[in-house]
Amino acid sequence: MAIQGEKPDSAFYSTTLNSRISGYDRLSERITYALGYPLVNVEVHKNQLYENIAIACEMYTKFAGYTTEYLVFDSNIYEKGKGIRLDKLFTNTPDLCAHYTSVNVNLEELVPTTLTTRISADSATGVNAGYQEVYQINVADEELDPTEFVIKFIDKDSSHTAVRKVLVTVQHLTGAPGTSTVDYTEHSILYTSDDDLGTFALQLSGANEEIVQFMVEPNHDITTGLMDVIITSTDRLEKTRLVNLSGLAFGAYDALVNNYRKVIDIFNFEEGSTSGINTLFTIEQTLAQQTYMSYSMGNYGFDLVSWYIVREWLDTREKMLTQRRSYEFNEHTQYLRFYPEPKSERFYGVLGVYLEKPIEWLVHEAWIYQYALALTKISVGRVRTKYAGTTLFGGGSLDTEILAEGKEEKKELEERLYEGAPGFGDADPPMFFIG
Repeated sequence: MAIQGEKPDSAFYSTTLNSRISGYDRLSERITYALGYPLVNVEVHKNQLYENIAIACEMYTKFAGYTTEYLVFDSNIYEKGKGIRLDKLFTNTPDLCAHYTSVNVNLEELVPTTLTTRISADSATGVNAGYQEVYQINVADEELDPTEFVIKFIDKDSSHTAVRKVLVTVQHLTGAPGTSTVDYTEHSILYTSDDDLGTFALQLSGANEEIVQFMVEPNHDITTGLMDVIITSTDRLEKTRLVNLSGLAFGAYDALVNNYRKVIDIFNFEEGSTSGINTLFTIEQTLAQQTYMSYSMGNYGFDLVSWYIVREWLDTREKMLTQRRSYEFNEHTQYLRFYPEPKSERFYGVLGVYLEKPIEWLVHEAWIYQYALALTKISVGRVRTKYAGTTLFGGGSLDTEILAEGKEEKKELEERLYEGAPGFGDADPPMFFIG
């Protein structure tokens, strides 16, 4: 690694919650400093450092690097026989779809651009049916492309309308040929008729997949077969002085990995109820009254042990009679399935999940630094063992003890992670001390 010049004091002022570590590059510097750089050369490539940090992040998120979130469930977006992908619920949850961090934006003008396209679909024979292009963006040019769109469908005969909001993310790799990866999320879909008027999708085209086409497939129930599609890009920037979008992120989106944060596991699901607050004649209310009477007016009614046993019986009854839905979650596909599956009646619920922390938060964790440092010691030690016995200028020899040191530290850190020792994992800090 190249020799660095002296940095000012301000580059090192740092606390746990206001850390100078903002990414892999700064964390890799801290690791090399701990190994003696820049006074001595460290036999490690920057790619090795980044890979060690990535391994540490993967280990940490497996056992400790998560947050507890509550997602708003809507049965209307559940696909029968398939389930629901949980990132679709992020847009239903206000805390996750409207959270911004580290924004540095200075704009002169914000000018939405609107394009109207008329498409057709013959309801009787299906002529011209299928997806048709209504809008496109070129991700290879120098223009700053919009990412947030409002799409409105209008049936020309019945004047029925459907409106939705679409967020689009595109990653384009230049080269010969270039490639692109595109993804989108729809939310806040509203329509005045019984059914939605069309289906939205994205398609890549061009020699280097630089063109992103917005495609719409009309619903064949459109009365005359004609429909207007109006697309408005709500974040199109016409003039800017300073824009730093790298810090802009939704609470459920990890901008550094260019993907949604993944759900590790689900710990609870509560289905919404339309019965209001009328619980006067329920079994739970009767038990609560009996328990209160036993303590306030003598030994009458249930005690706490009896109340607990009856509650266990009620829970068993709900499971046996399928009054409460059971669920199955696949962490790899991120799909959730319910048994029994939701029927035509729409309902809402609250889903409690463990959500992986974004990388921007992970690099601040002390365990990440220490584990990546241990892995780097192992990497450096293995390089030095290849030249064991070599005599250096001045009669010195290579120190290979760093290999054993790194292995020992790696083992201890993994034990702390598995066992959840205080100071590691997500253990709560102590609120009081006795001594």
